Amino acid sequence: MRASHLVFLTLAVVATLALAWWQWTRFRAGSGTFQNLGYAFQWPLFGLFFIFAYRKYMQYENEMIAAENNTDDPDFLYEADARQYGDRATRIDEDFLPERPTLDVDTYNELNTPRRGRREADTEQPGDSNQ
Repeated sequence: MRASHLVFLTLAVVATLALAWWQWTRFRAGSGTFQNLGYAFQWPLFGLFFIFAYRKYMQYENEMIAAENNTDDPDFLYEADARQYGDRATRIDEDFLPERPTLDVDTYNELNTPRRGRREADTEQPGDSNQ
């Protein structure tokens, strides 16, 4: 763990806890609402997410370093994925996604031609002024 990572992670978690405390005090004030209470519970969850994301990032980095150290092949990441996932299909079925609309170039240009000021733009020359 690098010191800069630790400092950033600590600042992020402390900031989310401070924001949770601020929302809690706003809720307890006379003008507080349940929205402030919701935010007071939400901010610590963001802090936990920072910790989770950092741990996951470090896990991926360590896996990549281990895979790189175990081989001399430049395609080491693909070999590591093949060992982890095997021959399982990782594609999405064609029926799952909606069909893409097909347009020819002329139809596309017609749909995206600006309507306002089209006649003026066709007749005026560059540098003309209406004075």
